Amino acid sequence: MNPNTFLKTFWRMELKPQVFVAMTFAPAYQARYDSVIAPAIKSVLLGNAPLVPYRVDVSQSGDSILTDISDGIAHSQLVLADISTVGKDSVTGIPYRNGNVLYEVGLALACRQPSELLLVRDDHDRFLFDVSTVPHVTIDFTDTAAARRRLTEELVRRLREQRFVNDARVQMAIASLSGEEVSLLQKMDYAPSTVWGQKVLGLANWYSQATSRLLDKQLIRVAGQFGQDQPAFTFTPLGYVVQQLVKKGLRTFEPDKKSLESAPDTKGREEAQPGNQADHQ
Repeated sequence: MNPNTFLKTFWRMELKPQVFVAMTFAPAYQARYDSVIAPAIKSVLLGNAPLVPYRVDVSQSGDSILTDISDGIAHSQLVLADISTVGKDSVTGIPYRNGNVLYEVGLALACRQPSELLLVRDDHDRFLFDVSTVPHVTIDFTDTAAARRRLTEELVRRLREQRFVNDARVQMAIASLSGEEVSLLQKMDYAPSTVWGQKVLGLANWYSQATSRLLDKQLIRVAGQFGQDQPAFTFTPLGYVVQQLVKKGLRTFEPDKKSLESAPDTKGREEAQPGNQADHQ
């Protein structure tokens, strides 16, 4: 499946407890995966469980390799790419890196935050301008113990940065909520795994409008349906965090008395009031 089609159709906020590994499959590089990369990933705990290294060449999925790559990059906790020099051009003698790996790096940059991507290499050759700003480290894979320790430290650091990014996503999501969305979230009292639905009449119903916006922001998702033409919704992980914070109460402000005194006359406010009420019926 084309990556663009996959991301538009199947991209979700949920992340799997794994690290997507992009690297050359050449036999000469297998030792660094077995002795450094895979053990370093497995040594990092997410909650109480170790992370799992995920490579498309060892995937058990029957889907096409492009679907496996897209799914792994979009839904892994982190993306680790070994972009070490793999050879030199026969004409110019300029070192080059694995094209397939760089393709996967490009996909990761298109759908993930830079802090969720870690580039590693074992050389000091000229670095590519396009990815020079992405976090990267140089590792000596011949010193197995030191390489494993360094890689583990970098993975832990990326996970910590990811938490800060997620915190920022939560605050950005809250800041973008409309009054209808806030009202709907405050009325919800569901567990993360609960599915719910409500029969609505008319496209202009405030509930349907707020639900549509929450879907667009990936705060809720369609989990199925209750009978015909009544979708069932559930929270995404991000949405549940946002809902819990909204339910606890947003920041409140006291109105300025001077502002109230200088507000438009009563007649103007009364004329605007019925329209505001109608939006919430």
